[in-house]
Order: sequence, then structure tokens, then C-alpha cells
Amino acid sequence: MGKSKKSKGSLKKKHSILYGIPHCHTENSTGTGDVKVALKYAKNKDLDFIIITDHNNALNNNKKRKDKNKWEDALKDIQKFNKKHDNFIGLLGFEFTLKPYGHLNIFASENFFSGDIGNIKNLLLWNSVNNPIMAINHPSKNIEKLDFNPLLNNNLSLIEVGNGLYPAKSYNRYEKRYYSLLDKGWKLGAINSQDNHKINFGDSDNLTAVLVEKKDKKNLLQSLRNRNTYSTESRTLKVHFYINGSLMGDVLSCKKNDTLKFSLYAEDREDKITKIKLITSKGVCIKEMDFPPQKDIKYFCSLPFKENEKWYVAKIFLQSGATALTSPIFLNEI
Repeated sequence: MGKSKKSKGSLKKKHSILYGIPHCHTENSTGTGDVKVALKYAKNKDLDFIIITDHNNALNNNKKRKDKNKWEDALKDIQKFNKKHDNFIGLLGFEFTLKPYGHLNIFASENFFSGDIGNIKNLLLWNSVNNPIMAINHPSKNIEKLDFNPLLNNNLSLIEVGNGLYPAKSYNRYEKRYYSLLDKGWKLGAINSQDNHKINFGDSDNLTAVLVEKKDKKNLLQSLRNRNTYSTESRTLKVHFYINGSLMGDVLSCKKNDTLKFSLYAEDREDKITKIKLITSKGVCIKEMDFPPQKDIKYFCSLPFKENEKWYVAKIFLQSGATALTSPIFLNEI
């Protein structure tokens, strides 16, 4: 039985939350402003992190300095900025095309490559040397043709379920494609990217939230790799979602007769919560709870483990019309 915030149940919130943008551009490719401007602007907008992901085919050229490419200069600028600011994390990545499936981002790598990828074996080889974190950008229909590949899934950890500047007309949600890929076996966490091409980093409230044990670069990257994330269209929304103590993004091992104990805490002091859904395989809603608009909700329920339910996602609805989607908790029968 579900319980609202008045429940006597307890919910341990073991993690802090970092809010940021994992996909944006500068003048190094299709954006505006240099790397230093992007970092400073994002920090002044009270973001915790930003990952600059210019297009890889533009990173070799450097009109300003022939002895270094744009990638090397950007990496140096980010390292300098991070040393001066303990409460902000700048990271460098790049965007590339995986033909015919669409655009992906790579980060947590000291290197980049030029050109498109037409053979997944080449990408797997590069990953084996560099061990990056990868994310699917603004997923198109073609991404649903990408067959599940366990080796690729070792690095491909995330998918944009929101892209653009919310609530502009150019903003897109990709909830159905998210569920479609999860049903194919992909273990992917939910992120939200502003995909900035102008100097507006953090002007919009849609962000990626990352749950970390400690607010530093190492823990941020580890949590991104582990899918401990949620996509939010409100920068003030805090979400903690567990099943049997396993955090969103985790894989939970279960036996046939096990009981799944769901714990969800959501808080937003600026945009009140009105509804929560628990969603499983094929996008099926198994629980829907409507509330009078509230600043915080604690919800607990117990459900039997079902073999056909391979993952669970929590969706949070806010009074303004904004929503949030958690990363799944994946179930593995033992």
C-alpha cells in the first residue's frame, strides 16, 4: 500500500545531488563563445557541472595555435578552471556520428577521434583502450534499430530523454524511445541536455541530476557510468528512488517469490508535486498516485516480483507541467 509524506516509514537519502548539463557546444564547433566563457557562465548560473561536447570533426583545426588542437586547448582551460573553483566541475567530451543510428557523446576520456563511425567494431576497439562513458543524444527513430550489444553497453550508459531548452518549442522529450531501448536489453540511465549552441548555459531549468556520495569529479563520473541519474525539467526537484535498497541505475537480483519494496522521495520547494507514476517494461504504468500539490512526497509500496517486468522507472509530475524521469532500477532473476 502506498504512503504519502505523512507515512511513518523511513527513507534514507544517502546521496547528494549534482545538477548540470552533459551536452553543449562552444565556438570550437557549432556553438558560440569559447570554453572559458561557457564554464564561467554555467558556474554563475549555479550549476554544479558542465560537460562541453563539441563535434569531433571540428576539434583538429586550431587557427589560433598551430602547435595544439582545439581539444588540447579546451582540456587545458577546463583543468585550470577546475583548480580555481572547488564547487564546480568542468568536463570535456565530444559528439560524433554512429552511422546510421545517430549522434552520441563520449566523455571521461583523455582522447578523441575524428570522423564518423560506420562499424561498431571500430568503436568497441577504441573503447577498449580509452574506457569512456557514452550517451545517446536526441535519439532519432534510427536508434531503435541498434541491436543490443553487451560489449557496447559496458560504455554506453546514458540516453537523453529530454533535449533542448525547456519549455521552448524546440525542446523534445524521448520517453517512448527510452523505454523501447530498455525493452531491447540496453541498460541506460536518463539524462537531460540543453544542447546549448549559444551563451545560455543554465538559462533553462531542464538539467541532468546525478546522485553522488561525494561532490567531486571522481564521484560524478562514477555515478554517470553507473546511471545514478535522473532527467528533470525543474532545477529544484530532488528525487531519491530505491527498490530493496538499490538506487536508480542499479541492477537488483531477485528470486521468483521475492517482494519488491519501492521507496520514493521527491521534493521541490518551487514547483509543487502533483503526481507520481511507477513504470515498467513496455512503458506499462503499474502504479499512479495523484496528490494535492505538495512540496515533498514520501511514497512506499510493496509489489511481487514478476518475470516479465525487467526494469522500473519513476516519473514525477509538477504543477507547472514540468516532469522528471528517473533512471531504471533493473531486475535480474537468479
